[in-house]
Amino acid sequence: MGITLSKFRKDKKGAEFDATSQYLYTLTGKAKVYDREHENIALRHNIVREIFNSNFLSPIHSELKAGGLKVLDVGCGFGTWLFEMSSDFPNSSYIGVDLTPQLFTATRPKNVDFLTANVTERLPFNDDSFDFVFIRNMAYDIQESQWKFLIQECTRVLKTGGYIEITEAELRALNCGPLLQKLSKKFFEYITSTKVNLLITEKMEEILISTNKFQDIAHYHRPFALGCWPSHLREAYRSYSNDVFRSVIKFSDVKEKDYDNTIKDLINEANKYRTYFNMHKYFSQKIEA
Repeated sequence: MGITLSKFRKDKKGAEFDATSQYLYTLTGKAKVYDREHENIALRHNIVREIFNSNFLSPIHSELKAGGLKVLDVGCGFGTWLFEMSSDFPNSSYIGVDLTPQLFTATRPKNVDFLTANVTERLPFNDDSFDFVFIRNMAYDIQESQWKFLIQECTRVLKTGGYIEITEAELRALNCGPLLQKLSKKFFEYITSTKVNLLITEKMEEILISTNKFQDIAHYHRPFALGCWPSHLREAYRSYSNDVFRSVIKFSDVKEKDYDNTIKDLINEANKYRTYFNMHKYFSQKIEA
């Protein structure tokens, strides 16, 4: 049985606000009636937080709790991570940047702001502006050639002594069964054609080191299950996998009327083979040049 983490958060004055973008899909896997993209992003957020047992791993918990820090979320989407951070550490301030301002919710705590920006171009902030820079879920959106510039920009706006943290998926499934291997071929051919590196996580440490601003780079990874293996996240994984498999088979020769049955077969196969992909976290402290 899954666990439900859906709830209201409170702002600095204790007033409740409905953080719409992160609480649509709880870890029970049961969605509320909202936009499906919102639901899926919120579910993924909840799963990643659970498998790492935290919204971040950088060793700045006490500093965030004390307050006064400025935090930047690059490619913030609906603001899922920002809202939870702003509630858990209300004495710091938070800014999210994204290319799509229509995603920004009008209902937000007073310590959260949003700004429209193309994160593959120069970030609209001065040097040394933030104490913590957070990047997540950009692997599908950033071409391999753009990652080095993005990290350089994040490094530029990060204060010396501040932390950068990157959370990204390894875009390949491990322990695949034959059906998933067959149906995902055209999907991955398409992803590759967009010049996205499916294994960019393998180069992340190298990119960070190339800035000459990071030395001791911590790296952790955790399995993210496909299917619904027995665990407290079972129903959450099932719900997320359902959408993942639906996206994959849209690139295959499967007819739309057969999608639901094919997804059931993929779920069963993933359970049999224990299919998963890895989620990676990298973090490091900026040093003097």
